[in-house]
Amino acid sequence: MSFKNSLDNILLEYRTLEDEVVDSFYIPALSEAVVYKRAVGFFSSSVLLQISKGLGTIASREGKIKLLISPQLEEKDYKAIKDGYELRLLVNDKLDKLFDEDIDFDQKIERFTLLSYLIAKDILDIKIAIVEEQKNDKAIYHEKLGVMIDSDGDILSFSGSANETGQAFDVNYECIDVYCSWKSDEAYQRCQIKNFRFDQMWDDSDKSLIVIPFPQVIKDKILKYNEYDKYDFRQLDIDLSKIYLKKKLRSDGPSTGTITFHDYQELAINNWVKNNYRGIFDMATGTGKTFTGLGALCKLYNDKKRIVAVICAPYIHLVDQWDEEAKKFNINPIKCYGATDYKTKLKNQIQKFTSKRTNFICIITTNGTFQTTYMQEMIQKNIKDTVLIVDEAHNFGAMKISNYLDESYPYRLALSATLDRYGDVAGTQRLYDFFGEKSIEYSLERAIRERKLTKYYYHPVVVTLTDEEYYAYQKLTDKIKKFHTSRDEDDIPDALKTLLVARARIVAGAENKIAALKEVMVNYQKENNLLIYCGAVKYGEIGNEDIIGAKQIEIVKNMLNKELGIVATKFTSEEDAKTRKRIIDAYVNEQIQALVAIKCLDEGVNVPAIKTAFILASSANPKEYIQRRGRVLRKYPGKDFAEIYDFITLPRPLDDVYAVSESEKSVDIGLIQKELTRMIDFANLSNNPTECDNLIDEIKNTYNINTIRFKEDNLYE
Repeated sequence: MSFKNSLDNILLEYRTLEDEVVDSFYIPALSEAVVYKRAVGFFSSSVLLQISKGLGTIASREGKIKLLISPQLEEKDYKAIKDGYELRLLVNDKLDKLFDEDIDFDQKIERFTLLSYLIAKDILDIKIAIVEEQKNDKAIYHEKLGVMIDSDGDILSFSGSANETGQAFDVNYECIDVYCSWKSDEAYQRCQIKNFRFDQMWDDSDKSLIVIPFPQVIKDKILKYNEYDKYDFRQLDIDLSKIYLKKKLRSDGPSTGTITFHDYQELAINNWVKNNYRGIFDMATGTGKTFTGLGALCKLYNDKKRIVAVICAPYIHLVDQWDEEAKKFNINPIKCYGATDYKTKLKNQIQKFTSKRTNFICIITTNGTFQTTYMQEMIQKNIKDTVLIVDEAHNFGAMKISNYLDESYPYRLALSATLDRYGDVAGTQRLYDFFGEKSIEYSLERAIRERKLTKYYYHPVVVTLTDEEYYAYQKLTDKIKKFHTSRDEDDIPDALKTLLVARARIVAGAENKIAALKEVMVNYQKENNLLIYCGAVKYGEIGNEDIIGAKQIEIVKNMLNKELGIVATKFTSEEDAKTRKRIIDAYVNEQIQALVAIKCLDEGVNVPAIKTAFILASSANPKEYIQRRGRVLRKYPGKDFAEIYDFITLPRPLDDVYAVSESEKSVDIGLIQKELTRMIDFANLSNNPTECDNLIDEIKNTYNINTIRFKEDNLYE
């Protein structure tokens, strides 16, 4: 083999905190080299363990390693030389300290065994470079130059900021530029020049340097570590790299450390394990799904010792939250989404795992990136060792993304407070078929009862459609009734979906909600920690001409700011991560009184300081309104309870119902049922359920509704 045949994917630049420099560059390149020339301003024996595999390959080919290093002389050292102190003795003192690093005894033996082996076999030769003192008595030799040559005579050269030290590779932010002689004429010339310059220094032909042999006294000290005799140089790659990896692998996997879990979290993890590491964590929003999921990952790694973790979340902000939480479990994930430069790092880590140079990788990705061809290709390389963890897993029930639920995954975990997909029986079943049974079902009711979430007071605020809105609602309902479809989302025709969305927007954007909200919020002008959930609607042909074309969220924000003097700001998907953080910080510090949001708070954005919520977006989808309620109920210092104002939309005033025909009532009934279902759910778990009883009974009696559940034949009516 040669450089040409084995280094097709070599990069032109490596950065130590972005790229696996040792694993993706040094070892592959050294494994094909017969000569390695390295000039560095500082050298540490620690680096030899890191690149031992490549060095061992050079040894097996009877190659040559030439190392030119600096003893790091200081100004006082040059003064000592001028005063008559012999240069060689000074160098001895410096190197004696260099090779007597503050490391534990076992590690010293391992490192010096390698050095001793390479020196004794005449594979490694070391020389010392010192700046000619007549040039500058403060100067030090500080170059970083590397040259590798393969059996075909091709040259690979590199230069940059990295010294030959363990810290340079593992800790510091360093950059290396790489040139390959076989790739272009320019690169060929650069490589030739670098090789010539090194040889010039090595032969002590550079007039600016004094180059002396490696002191024999230091060499003798190293050779005392003669345990190399027990190593066959052909096994050097295996034996010494194993020593290094053994040490490194001790800390590269997930661990719970001193973290403790609630009883229900431990139960969830244990049940998941009993079900062969498959299952569903059905846990109310705010009860620690992410935390429990990471605990399950730690348990899996502890049991299996070798794992690739792929964690999927629907949004970038959720990926960032997972990343933040993962670090508490000794996990340093690769974040993958959008246009971020993650591919090289991911590829290096996958190669590292495949070659068994690490036992753990954690990938956190958005659902969108998860579906890309590149990501799937990377995952497939080690899918038999992979656990798939899906946050807000209800999203994976949709037909398109569910196709990526590969049966080859041996370990599977779904996290969701609302796994059952509204109006999508088939999609829901796909999730249960793939992930398995629930490992835990930790309900909102239980969470409140056990004080994992705060208690709340529920206040329904009734509004009605305007005549124009009701007329539009009625027309859409008539069109919807003409469709005969199943309850499965994937089977709903696009035309029907369009009609359903249009009708839902009439309800969410009901014009009367603005006035009703203003009336309620007069009492909260001096309060903080307010949240207003708006619908993703824009007023069109229906309603007040003064607000046609305006978004509900803009109308609400302006009303709060200008008419009520409440300091409010939007919190939507339009704001970037930095802006969101700034907004949340200001909100928590009570510099902002109210957040006006649409859907971006539905999944994953944690703002536990929220105390009072006003829900204008009248959703009939349990997934949405359960998520929204959960956001408000998170525990927070000084937050004894929360309040929820829910704007209930009725087709017409209840007093008018008795005067309309049965056919008109039939148009109303679908909306009435949906609003009642949400209202009853919210009221039943509240701290004031009886407050709503009279209103609920009045609505039910007015429309002669005895049961509150969706029927097959009127789901879309």
